[in-house]
Amino acid sequence: MALIVDGYNVIFAEAGHVMDLASGTCERLRTALLERLEFYRTQTGEEITVVFDGGAGGAHLARLQHHGGLTVIFSDPSEDADTEIKRLVRESSGSRELRVVTDDRSIERAVKRFRARVSSTEDLLRKLRRAEERAGGADQRAEPSFKYGGPPESDVDAWVDVFGDLDEEDLDEDDR
Repeated sequence: MALIVDGYNVIFAEAGHVMDLASGTCERLRTALLERLEFYRTQTGEEITVVFDGGAGGAHLARLQHHGGLTVIFSDPSEDADTEIKRLVRESSGSRELRVVTDDRSIERAVKRFRARVSSTEDLLRKLRRAEERAGGADQRAEPSFKYGGPPESDVDAWVDVFGDLDEEDLDEDDR
């Protein structure tokens, strides 16, 4: 079964965080959730797509990314993640094989019309904790599979768009 996760909904449910974009909290919380979900994916084999709002905290990032074995989607800045999740379910040919994780009632009602299953954020968080405990605790879990493979190509492209491409002559001796 494929899993679609309402990313910020899970983050808010876990700790009630108010994300301060200037402090980098938003990015740290997203990364922490993605690392936990990637670990869970390695334990369960589930296909996982995580959807975040593309405005504000995600506006500068590539719309489609890969984080290890996860697919990460940032909604178009003019839309919210709710709209993107509903679209993914509506356009899926196997919506009966989808499970959407959210506490948002409007998403729940919309995806149930397409016969997708819905799980609460607490249910997912409980499953994440259980998987981590079986592995010896959150601090003892295996390193993410993507750690040594470098950043995904979509991330590199996004950073090159922001900072430009460096030529060899732009690098100091220590950077080569």
